[in-house]
Amino acid sequence: MITETSPMPPTTAPAAEPPPRALYWRLWAAFPRDIGYLALTGVLVVVAFAAYGIVGQILVGTGNALFAFVAFFVLLLAGLYFGRLFGAIELVRLSWARHPAPRPVAWRTLTLTGRFKRLVEVAADPHYWLYFAFTTIVFPWLGALVVALTVGMLLIVVGGIVGGSIVLVVSGEGGFSGINGGWVSSALIDHAPAMAVVAFVVALGALALLPFVTRGMVLVQGAVATWMLGGFRSEQLKAEVAGLEVSRSAAVSAEGTALRRLERDIHDGPQQRLIRLQMDLSAASRVVDTDGTRARLLIDDASAQAREALEELRALSRGFAPPLLLDRGLAAALDAVVDRSTVPTRFTDELPDGIEIPVEIERNAYFIAAELLANIGKHSRADRAELILSAPTHAGATELRVIVTDDGAGGATVRPGHGLAGIEERLVGLGGRLELRSPEGGPTHASVRIPMAPAVPEAEADAPAADPDATAELDHLFGETPPDQAHTRPYPTEELPRVGDEPLDPSVRLSKPAERDS
Repeated sequence: MITETSPMPPTTAPAAEPPPRALYWRLWAAFPRDIGYLALTGVLVVVAFAAYGIVGQILVGTGNALFAFVAFFVLLLAGLYFGRLFGAIELVRLSWARHPAPRPVAWRTLTLTGRFKRLVEVAADPHYWLYFAFTTIVFPWLGALVVALTVGMLLIVVGGIVGGSIVLVVSGEGGFSGINGGWVSSALIDHAPAMAVVAFVVALGALALLPFVTRGMVLVQGAVATWMLGGFRSEQLKAEVAGLEVSRSAAVSAEGTALRRLERDIHDGPQQRLIRLQMDLSAASRVVDTDGTRARLLIDDASAQAREALEELRALSRGFAPPLLLDRGLAAALDAVVDRSTVPTRFTDELPDGIEIPVEIERNAYFIAAELLANIGKHSRADRAELILSAPTHAGATELRVIVTDDGAGGATVRPGHGLAGIEERLVGLGGRLELRSPEGGPTHASVRIPMAPAVPEAEADAPAADPDATAELDHLFGETPPDQAHTRPYPTEELPRVGDEPLDPSVRLSKPAERDS
């Protein structure tokens, strides 16, 4: 077993990130998007008012009351479907304008058969009516208001610049002298330069305020759209409760599966050897007085069975929280797992100093990482692997991240009843997720993310958070230089001893699967 680590190469401090731009310049950067959103809003408002006229002509233009009544209900039902479509388009436009997304709508699944029954279900859904009201009433009038205010501000800018320029040009060429005595007074002619300056100042002031106006109009319309087109708080709570039920069921299922596999492994392994041990000892006791040689052979065989049973029990005990995990923490326990790995593995510990990981999350992360490394040794035919442990913080929330990669054959998939499916069950119970990329021919990249409450000291919490993009963590995988401020265990310089396919948690069978499942 190789335990030594080579010294880390010197690293340079990362370059300081440029400070964020001021709010004013960010507004100017968003100005093209905002003005594009408002321009398209103006076009849609014109279309909406044209549709008002067409619908009014259909309903009252014919003079037939029965036809108008039937047409009203047909247009109303069609409007419910069109309102949902237009509302979805409006949310896409708002997302393009970088407006915060509303709560998702829990649309009811249409379960009844028959067109009339489905129409009844649609009419009973309040979201359809909210979308319809937004499309037919709120959007045209609110859109007309925000477009009018934006156009008014643009006219002030353009009118001030153009008007001031005309006044300067005409007054400089004596153009006002021919109309003196008419509607232009002599005082106006005398103060033409001052008026031009005032026009320029007003235009420049309006131009300076223009990004505030455009962004404000987008936010106003976006706020109304979010309120009317977003999901209800009660629906969100119901979805959260349903998610918690799924997590609880998955956790119970994962624990039950692990216990059943542990029972089966004990029955197929140590129990059979102990029965054989008992039989050998009984046979030896019967012949000890008459055939000492045979008794000695039986006792030697019993001793071998006892050693093998002890080794299997030790292997199974690794499915429980090892003492090293309880005494020294997750990083030290995973370092020991890397020592036992049959594939040369580099371990990188990027956990912040002083972080406190909840015990259950720590224990499950240990089992998951051990399972992933064991699968690499069993199925991947890899020459080397890498394990990265980190805990980035984003928006005040910390998640434990375990990344395992190998340069093997790839082709790992999640199949029911196999190792990766058990990992997913564990993660569902913890509210985490598994991201797997394993094309045929490799390499395989497995990223495990488990949310946890932030437990980093204040001095560390004030530090900039790491890049949330998972691809940034691939930059140093299999590289020569470890990431800054990370404790890296390098690849061993000699091949690790083969210790066999020892199970690392109760979900791992003692026998090898016939084909790769992870």
